Amino acid sequence: MKPIISLKNIKKIFTENGYHNAVLSDIDIEIGDGEFFVFVGPSGCGKSTLLRIMSGLEKNYDGQVTFAGGITHNDIGFVFQQFALFPWLTVEENMGIGLLARRVKKHTQKEIIRKELELFGLEKFAHAYPRDLSGGMRQRVGIARALATSPRIMFMDEPFSELDSFTAEELRKELLTLWKNHTLTIILVTHIVEEALELADRIAVMTPRPGKIEKIFENTLSRPRQERSEGFYNLEDIITKVIRP
Repeated sequence: MKPIISLKNIKKIFTENGYHNAVLSDIDIEIGDGEFFVFVGPSGCGKSTLLRIMSGLEKNYDGQVTFAGGITHNDIGFVFQQFALFPWLTVEENMGIGLLARRVKKHTQKEIIRKELELFGLEKFAHAYPRDLSGGMRQRVGIARALATSPRIMFMDEPFSELDSFTAEELRKELLTLWKNHTLTIILVTHIVEEALELADRIAVMTPRPGKIEKIFENTLSRPRQERSEGFYNLEDIITKVIRP
């Protein structure tokens, strides 16, 4: 599998009031084209900061982020933890933000949004506002908005952490279906080992701050993952012991 993104010697230090706080240190990794890659680790280890560096949202860091040839920022989507919808825009208007920024023609925008609304079961909510939606529906809109631009890489920062367990489980299954049906690399951050195991091809375990990659696990469990299987429990225990020795 050819790498779609490579990180070399990534470091990040926050400086405030003369104090230096090392967040990330010596991150080296390659992520393959079409891979579902998950970073997991304790709170505060720099997972979300690393995701923002990889996606281009964070500019102030040391080291090098390299994309495969032909990949531009227009090929990147980002799904945030707290939905990040504009409350004054309707569902379809929120979904069109990325297309508008890319200057997609109006009639093409409408067709893309129509397909995404149908794909996510949001047709009846096209003219609704975020305040009228449940948390699960709002995150569906966030994912649909990211996919509307046909990204090659989608970054996801703990996208299910604000949801109840049943809604999160449903959306994870939908996400896996979308990933299989699109030419898409997904890079996701979570602090939940079970979620990482359900989704990932590979799992990078990060250390406490300053965050480093402690170990990368190949997830060879067959899909769909059986969460109550012996293999699932065994790998969960192994990863948990690395996070909390």
